[in-house]
Amino acid sequence: MKKNFTFENLQIAIPKRKSNSHKGLNGRVLVIAGSKGLGGAGIMASEASLYSGAGLVTLHTHKSNLEASLIRNPEVMALGISKFFPISENVNVILYGPGMQNDEWSNKMLEHLHNLPKESNLIIDAGGLQHLKNQNLTISNKTILTPHPGEASNLLGIPISEIQQNREKTARIISEKFNSSCVILKGNKTVVYFKDKRETFVCEDGGPELSTGGTGDILCGVIGALLAQGLSLHEASLLGVAVHAKAGEIFADKNGEIGLNATAIIPIIRKLLNK
Repeated sequence: MKKNFTFENLQIAIPKRKSNSHKGLNGRVLVIAGSKGLGGAGIMASEASLYSGAGLVTLHTHKSNLEASLIRNPEVMALGISKFFPISENVNVILYGPGMQNDEWSNKMLEHLHNLPKESNLIIDAGGLQHLKNQNLTISNKTILTPHPGEASNLLGIPISEIQQNREKTARIISEKFNSSCVILKGNKTVVYFKDKRETFVCEDGGPELSTGGTGDILCGVIGALLAQGLSLHEASLLGVAVHAKAGEIFADKNGEIGLNATAIIPIIRKLLNK
């Protein structure tokens, strides 16, 4: 049985800051993203985590993306190295896959990922989903997969048209096949499926304004930040999807549905999370 949800339903879950708050209390997010030439994905995901309240955000990206990241967000600890910095061993959330290809750098990151804390929440998107399909990636019981219809089609080997006709069923099948705690099937009326309670939720917010490159990277960053601040996997997934969709609506109400640049919704998300 499916349940519909909106941002209005979930505002109660927005994390509140304590008076003695510090960056450690607000959580640490590690973003592993951005092969050579695809640095924007990691930059957007890490920026979204920063603006959504994570206490400390670290970006492991290809060295060619370092300068752009540091210019855009000096607050993000951007590292263009071949092995992980020690701080990566003490993270609450790992976001893996945006802008990653099947190249030497990505394969090195995959090797190191296996050595990171298994108790950390793991969000897998984009290129990370291809690693999952190739059975090169073992996931824990605290993993969220975030495919769009094309990626879902690739994971299951069925046409996109079939995915779109059976979106709720598709999310459940992906969860079962890859043993993922949660699957977020992006698109019109994003579907969120939780394996533990076999529950399906459908987001009523959002529209076609979000159908542009980069919005999925931002969604991952938002969910990662919410998890890092202590929300449960259920709360962070639903609130992340809802606030992301609502931000798209607000942009479209002011500017129209055509021409949204993904980073434009990041400050809107921050404002919604501070309501």
